[in-house]
Formats: sequence, structure tokens, C-alpha cells
Amino acid sequence: MKMKYVLLAVSFLLIIGIIIFVCCFKTKKIEISEFKYFEFGYSTGYAMYSSVNYRVDCDDKCIAKIKPDGVADEEKVEVELSEKEINQLIGILNKYDVGKWDGFKKNDKSVMDGNSFHIYIKMKNDDYLSASGYMKWPKNYGNVCGELDSFFNKYINKEN
Repeated sequence: MKMKYVLLAVSFLLIIGIIIFVCCFKTKKIEISEFKYFEFGYSTGYAMYSSVNYRVDCDDKCIAKIKPDGVADEEKVEVELSEKEINQLIGILNKYDVGKWDGFKKNDKSVMDGNSFHIYIKMKNDDYLSASGYMKWPKNYGNVCGELDSFFNKYINKEN
């Protein structure tokens, strides 16, 4: 009888331990800091060129490649971003806890013609963030999308 209670207690503790491990793993947050590579894109419909893509590669310089909605990939704008501008971009991402998006990969299979998004970030310390969705979005997605559009669109307007 005593052994039965011991096994029950051990089983209970094991289950609690698994739950705690899963909860901690799911709330993993990658700290977004200096990055080597950043890419954020989303679809805006199904007409030709109906997508937006922002990519920043940082080696010696940080070069942004900006492809706004309705523009062919070949016509994207390239601009060099300063350290101050990169810090503003990182500030947007951290303001909305984008580091918690890592591993987000959800979709609504019941929607045939919906919208999607993706984000990939590789930090200089080799941490990597990846998230994507189809008709499902992580917390604060709309805010992040709006602020990134505002951030990058100012460079489009400078070019025109």
C-alpha cells in the first residue's frame, strides 16, 4: 500500500516537472540585439507583386533591401542603414517582444486564399529567430507590421 502512494507521488511530480519544462520552453525569448541578418515579409493578396519584404544584411555595412507592395522584386530599393537606424529597428522588435515569436509556426488550413508572413533574424551571437504563419499571427503582429512598414517606407519615399 505504501509503495502505491510512493509511485503515485513520483508520477505526480514527474507530470508536474514535464508541465513546467514545456511551459518554460514555450516562453523562451530570444534577445534581439545586433544582428547579421533580418528579414520580414508578408503577403497582401494574390495579384502580381502583392507582397512586402524587408531584408537587412549587416557585414561591414548594413544594407536594407526594401520591396514594397505592388513592386517587382527586381525593383526593390537598396539603402544603407546607420547604426542609429539599426537601433531603431531593434527597438521596434523589442518593444513588441518579437523575441517571443521564435518557433511560431501556425496556419489555418480552412482558409484557401489567405495571407501569410515570415520573419527570420540571425544575431551576431548566432542566436536565430524564425517564425511564420498563414492566417495566424503571433501576439502584437499588427503593431510590428505597421511600425516596420512606417520604418521602411520612409526610404521608399526618399527614392521617389
